[in-house]
Formats: sequence, structure tokens, C-alpha cells
Amino acid sequence: MSVKETNKIDGMGIEENTNSLVFLIADPYAWELDEYDHLKTMQTKINNYVGYIENKGYLSVYPDRHFDGFRIEAALKYPPTKAGVSFFEAGKQQLKDRNIDFTYTVIEKKEK
Repeated sequence: MSVKETNKIDGMGIEENTNSLVFLIADPYAWELDEYDHLKTMQTKINNYVGYIENKGYLSVYPDRHFDGFRIEAALKYPPTKAGVSFFEAGKQQLKDRNIDFTYTVIEKKEK
């Protein structure tokens, strides 16, 4: 799964030491090819995750579990553009206001 499958969760797991439910967005696409479409797709994906969290959709997977927090993590294969960084930084604050943490990381390819 990937960021382009906006109606699916790419990954979900529990971070035991914080009792947080963590949601992964896998983004294997370059930003320069179509920056606007990339931003729009990422926004749709994040909005769908927020809806899933706020509507407690996770209870179908973890029916008897209470979480102390939620985090959305975007794992990027390529560095975001300036507009992408601005989008992520603005989104961090908006999500924080909803008690959802947000992080993004560029995953470095390891040399063999």
C-alpha cells in the first residue's frame, strides 16, 4: 500500500512505551514530478487517517484497548519539496490541536 491508496491504512501498530497507536503512510514517490497532486494526495490520506482515529475505527482491530495517544508517521522515499515541508509543518500544528502527533522521515537507502 502507499500514499496513493488514500482510502487504506498503510500500516498500524502499537508503540508500547507510550501506549500510542501509530499509523504509517508509505510514500515511495518523488515530489518534483507533480508536486500539487502529491500534496493533494497526502492531504487526503492524512484526512482519512484523522477521520479513522476520530471515529474510533481502530476499535474493530483493537476492541478492548485504550490508547494514550495517536501518531501519524509519513515515511518518504524522497525528500519533500519546500511546499511539502511547509505542508507537513503546518499539518503538525493542526493535528496537535486534535491530540494527534505527526512526523515525517525520509528513509535513506542503505548501501550494500
